[in-house]
Amino acid sequence: MQNEILIKQIDNQDVLDSRDVAKMVGKSHAHLMRDISRYINDMEMDPKLDSSKFFIESSYVDSMHREKPCYLLTKQGCEFVANKLTGRKGTIFTATYVSLFNEYEAEHNGKAVAIDSSLEHEKLAYKREWLIEMRKQNVNKAHELRNQDVKLYLELGKVADDYQRPRMATDFRNEAICAMQALPVGARREYSATEIGNIIGVSPIAIGKWANKLGVKRDADMSYRDHDGAWRYFPEALKVFQDNALEIQDDDLGL
Repeated sequence: MQNEILIKQIDNQDVLDSRDVAKMVGKSHAHLMRDISRYINDMEMDPKLDSSKFFIESSYVDSMHREKPCYLLTKQGCEFVANKLTGRKGTIFTATYVSLFNEYEAEHNGKAVAIDSSLEHEKLAYKREWLIEMRKQNVNKAHELRNQDVKLYLELGKVADDYQRPRMATDFRNEAICAMQALPVGARREYSATEIGNIIGVSPIAIGKWANKLGVKRDADMSYRDHDGAWRYFPEALKVFQDNALEIQDDDLGL
């Protein structure tokens, strides 16, 4: 299991260790260190910029008891790194680090932790604006774009699970359900066994097994088999699975 990613506080600044950030963005630590060193060198060419507001030099002791260099990234530093990433990797990193900082700040201000379930965080806010504009330009693509929303939120749920953030994962999956239900007029959402499994937290094999037990596969209004032989499920089927989620989960865990 992955170690939990922790926020630290140095000189009244909330920071993430560059080793953790490297894991989050899928880079080697040496690669990220090289990039950050280059960013700092570029900043030092402008006297108006203070690199310590983004990156703080630090060190750690490795398993061989050797002192090694690392950086501590502030929230601005994480934003700087995120802006250098593209596509889904940048979106997932942004949503993850913003949620981590927000959760830390809430906990240390004595408030109840409140994950922003609407995901209006920088990259995600931009993505939503883009999706809205695309829908205006081409209504026929609305269903396809909604599916992209669903896939994004399910992927974020998996990332939250990896970093041991169950409440964040639940919020992301709830967003996926909302995206599934917000269909354009005339469209009928279809789900794969994997998508439904991700929503209720079981394997796709369990979904197939319980589709038979619950009679879902025998009802043409709830499912059908596509040209590749895979089963596709309609919203009515999703509701049946959700109504029986606890029993399906217990069975999947062998309880």
